[in-house]
Amino acid sequence: MGNSSEVQSDRHDEHGKRFVGRAKEMMTLDRWFDDPEAPLTIFSVTGMGGIGKSSLLSEMLSVSRNRGATAIWMDGRSCGSTPSVFLEYLSSTLGLETMESNVDLRPLSRLNETSVHKRLVIAVDNYEELALLESWFMEVFVTKLSSAGVLVILASRSKPTTAWRSHPRLRQRLVQMPLQHFTNVEVSEYIAGAGSLNTGMAGTIARMTDGHPFGLALAVEAANHRQNVNLAEWAELSYMISARLLLELTLPRLHPMIEVLTLLETANQELLSSVLQTEVTLEEYQALKRMSFIRSDPDGLALHDLARLHLLRDFRQREPQRLQAMRVRIAGLLMPLHAQAGPHEQRQIARRMLLLCQESMLQHRKYADVSTESLFSPLEVMREGDLPLLHRLLEEWCEYSVEPWQAEPYRPFLDELAQRYPEGIVLMRDRSGDPIAMFITVLVHRESSEMLLRYFPAEMKECFTPQELHCDPDQTDTHFAVLAAARDDVPGYKREELVGYMALDRLSLLGDGARVMLVATNPNLKLFLQSIGFRMRRARTRVCDQYEDQADVLDLDLRNGQFGEWVMSLLDPENQGSRIQHGSKDGDMDQLPWTESDLRKMLAHLHSPGELHTYAARVKGVQDGMELQLRVLDLLEGRAHGISQQDQMLLYAAYWTHAGNPTAAAQACSMSRATFYRHLRTALIRLTRVL
Repeated sequence: MGNSSEVQSDRHDEHGKRFVGRAKEMMTLDRWFDDPEAPLTIFSVTGMGGIGKSSLLSEMLSVSRNRGATAIWMDGRSCGSTPSVFLEYLSSTLGLETMESNVDLRPLSRLNETSVHKRLVIAVDNYEELALLESWFMEVFVTKLSSAGVLVILASRSKPTTAWRSHPRLRQRLVQMPLQHFTNVEVSEYIAGAGSLNTGMAGTIARMTDGHPFGLALAVEAANHRQNVNLAEWAELSYMISARLLLELTLPRLHPMIEVLTLLETANQELLSSVLQTEVTLEEYQALKRMSFIRSDPDGLALHDLARLHLLRDFRQREPQRLQAMRVRIAGLLMPLHAQAGPHEQRQIARRMLLLCQESMLQHRKYADVSTESLFSPLEVMREGDLPLLHRLLEEWCEYSVEPWQAEPYRPFLDELAQRYPEGIVLMRDRSGDPIAMFITVLVHRESSEMLLRYFPAEMKECFTPQELHCDPDQTDTHFAVLAAARDDVPGYKREELVGYMALDRLSLLGDGARVMLVATNPNLKLFLQSIGFRMRRARTRVCDQYEDQADVLDLDLRNGQFGEWVMSLLDPENQGSRIQHGSKDGDMDQLPWTESDLRKMLAHLHSPGELHTYAARVKGVQDGMELQLRVLDLLEGRAHGISQQDQMLLYAAYWTHAGNPTAAAQACSMSRATFYRHLRTALIRLTRVL
């Protein structure tokens, strides 16, 4: 038994995986079902990676369905970052769960039909991914649910935020369930369920795994497979899981499928077959399902997070070129699927594509050079006690980012934002849990813009029209990036690297088809953002300038179906080119986008201003060929920001100092001609974005 002899603590799911223990949590669920009033209740399931949060959610949903409730599972990673996206996902999930009943009924209408006799259970795994939606989720969505017959289960690594624990109405409905390692009794039961381990082996596994559920499952599976595993490796198992062990537990013919799952968050049988270009049989797919470090979810199979981390690290070290080639192949396969999919499926595909290209950005973008393994937990929303440390971060940021007279609004802004929209403040923590960096973004709508206008009127007027500032909260699709601040004393990391790491994480907000805008003065930040596809224009006034650095408005607008092109341009710039096009707005010129061919022809005439005249009209603010020549040379000689130093060197050698002599140009750059041509094409692609 687990913690109580009254609860059956060892169950098997349809794939033969055992669910052991968690008797206290399951008894709490049973009590809610036995309560004739069944008040609206929120379970908060929390704990470290591998502790069994997803397994508990799955078991709770199974029990709920057996008790006659409508029970749905949602992944916070697929819920989107705006209310409308979340509601579309919820509607899709409800529709699938109840498809055998009245097909004419709108799925969301079932929320209004909920009662003690017709109960609803909503489980959200990876709830921390809803950080930007937490205020809306709590104040609008949950509070509008029926006061009886609804159970919401939220699974996350961190305990509930202060907003939940201090909420005047919901705190009484909140039940915290922090998960711990298995007890000795639960460990013994799990091992006994394996049925074939001798007493000595069982005792060794019990001692060495220390009750860590994921480690226990792997150890038992290794023993069952008679793998030659040194059991001393299982000490502190949550930190010692290795790629070697995971692959030893896998049949060799399943290794290619494991590689695909390493790169994709989830994949079903059809997608695995498409990526591998060979049939994945039902027998092979079922074999994957039975493995202890693979879980099933509504969208297919997924590796446990810890397993995926180790396998990805191993793949990267062994075969980096094949890893990158596989990323490009998978993204190319997903891109047309993303364009053709419905809203919910499109968001899931978008997240997979973001996971594929994120590491490419980390490896190839100088501003965000975080190529070593991060020691930090995922970004999370601020919690009680963080505010004093955040003010310290803010004070440091103000010293190097704004002039003294500009710093005044930020202090009260941080306090008000922490009170009204804490989900807009995400943090990076060190191993001790202290904030070392924070990133602030705010969804722009009529309520949040009232606050933003009070503190940053000049920035808001530079970025937004009055209509955009007064849009409905449920319809907003634009994020305003306020600031990114980081300590400069973190061992092994520069401040700029931490900021870049957070910026890349926040790009996931655009996966639904959204937009982000900001006002920037830091030249390195402008260069980084332009290199990943942001459009830049000069600010209309000089109010936002910082010392000698001029303010510019930057935006990345992926609301019009351009997400796939953007991801591919990051993942495979040499072959994809720069295809992202922005619609004209606020007086922007209706100009044709530059192509690589256009740019090569123009640069071939760089020494002849008269020949450049025909291209001048295509560059904003340029009147004739002479001005165009000066504009391009400013970029190539580093007087204007926009392209990296390496790109400047390559283009300057190819089209100015050694024009028409590629051999001399390659020698000047200390490259072979083949390497020179390869890097030159990428430089041309990036220059098209600037022009």
